[in-house]
Amino acid sequence: MNTSSKKKYTPMQRFLQLLTLERREILYMYVYALTAGLISLSLPLGIQSIIGFVSSGEIPVSVVVLIALIVLALLLMGGLQVMQLWLVEFIQQRLFARTAFDFAYRVPRLQQEELRAYYPPELMNRFLDVPLLQKGLAKILIDFSTAVIQIIFGLILLSLYHPYFIFFGVILIIALGLILWWTGDKGVKTSLEESKYKYKLVAWLEEMARSLSTFQLVGHTNLPMQRTDGYVSSYLKVRKEHFRVLMTQYFSFVAFKTFITGGLLVLGCVLVVQQEINIGQFVASEIIIILLMTAVEKIIVKLDTVYDVLTSLDKIGTVTDLPIEEAQGIDLREGVKQGLEVQVKSLAYKYTDAKKLALDHVSFHIRPGERICLAGYNSSGKSTLINLLLGLFPSYEGSIAYNGLSLRDLNKASLRSLIGDNISKEQVFDGTFLDNLTLGQELPMQDVVWALEVTGLTQFVHALPEGLHTYLTGGSMRLPASVARKIILARSLVQRPRLLIIDDFWAGMEKPEKMRLLGLLFAPEFNWTVLIVSNDPDVMQLCHRTLLLQEGQLVASGPFAEMRQRHELQDLITIPV
Repeated sequence: MNTSSKKKYTPMQRFLQLLTLERREILYMYVYALTAGLISLSLPLGIQSIIGFVSSGEIPVSVVVLIALIVLALLLMGGLQVMQLWLVEFIQQRLFARTAFDFAYRVPRLQQEELRAYYPPELMNRFLDVPLLQKGLAKILIDFSTAVIQIIFGLILLSLYHPYFIFFGVILIIALGLILWWTGDKGVKTSLEESKYKYKLVAWLEEMARSLSTFQLVGHTNLPMQRTDGYVSSYLKVRKEHFRVLMTQYFSFVAFKTFITGGLLVLGCVLVVQQEINIGQFVASEIIIILLMTAVEKIIVKLDTVYDVLTSLDKIGTVTDLPIEEAQGIDLREGVKQGLEVQVKSLAYKYTDAKKLALDHVSFHIRPGERICLAGYNSSGKSTLINLLLGLFPSYEGSIAYNGLSLRDLNKASLRSLIGDNISKEQVFDGTFLDNLTLGQELPMQDVVWALEVTGLTQFVHALPEGLHTYLTGGSMRLPASVARKIILARSLVQRPRLLIIDDFWAGMEKPEKMRLLGLLFAPEFNWTVLIVSNDPDVMQLCHRTLLLQEGQLVASGPFAEMRQRHELQDLITIPV
């Protein structure tokens, strides 16, 4: 899988890549289609022979044999078409499964730096283009391939009747190519624009559903209808442009069809009068011409299917093109028996859309087992620092090292398995209570029971209808806020990590419960290293040191007893009596 390439593929390049993945089955399909095409030649040839026999006024045994062969050929063609349908169904199923697993593999590994311009849940709507891609690909592989083969064999057969038919065959190919060249690119562009507004509308509807209480409690507001009207109007405008392209293609075909059919009829009549072809050949040639026009019409009329397929591939590519973290580097899990050591030197980071550094050459050292409080005002760089320590933002300057090994050299997954994090990005998701604790990892049940006990969730779980296997529909939306925070805390503790990174999760929590949980986190029997993001003086007093960030710079560091008189800290907190 491509993990880091930022190359932008065109819809046609994506389509060719898809065909390459399914090349074996597609090859079989074309073998069946070619065989069916060759067999289909028996229809006009057989009719020509039957007319020759019947025109004599008798029905010899040869006619019966010919009719039987034609019927047998039709049955064989039907069987080949059924086999094509079976192959297409197989491709459709594999396409769905492959895309689903590709999304599932990529989403947990997406580089978060690249997601700042996106809303990830809305991006997942692109998966809904897979059913459209399945249906469109089936039509292209069956209908279009059959039509192309009919055109090729039909032109070959016409040229055998008389060399003049070759001229019309060349005109047919050139005209079809000109129609596609003239309108094809614009058809793809308008289809992509149409899809863009479709997804904007869906995103807005989802946003209203996510903020349901906000829109209900505001009273009278026209914003939902106004925004929807804007997206619908834009969609319809682009849709009309796209339909105009389709109509241009179809009208061009109608004019071309009229010219070609009339011309070939005139040519056929002239050739019959001049006795260069007989009546049977004339009838057979007209049948072939009808089949040719039907095949060309099938291609023109269903070009919107091609546009839909190319658009679906482009929308799916919006997700699959996003770079993901590479599964490489040193596995840090081997031999780690105590808390992690963290060494940060001259760490600097700037967001792509920012004018100044979010972190300005920050340096500090956290010893194994040390308890550290990270304090600071809003926008001081605390969240950015945590994201950098977790390896979520790789484009930084300076160095971050764990146990003497650079973060750039470490396998990020192995590092995170040693870190228990309870940060604002963490969420309770749709799944069982147990899934939300273990995230699908095979962990000892005694560790799960311990995590529930120390976070005070045991009684809550016992009261659930199915205990640990109760499905939490809607994630944290239908849970008390305190329970959701405790679930995330239990998740961070259940693996008994070597480094705990805890956000200020006890806002609104009663002080006795807060002090109980803090006592747990700082208990001497646990040798993990702790980094807590908090401006709470109760937390600072329990920590060995406090790191104070201000406007991206580390302005102070030391024990709370020494720092409490600094004006930067006094402005930040209220010293308890």
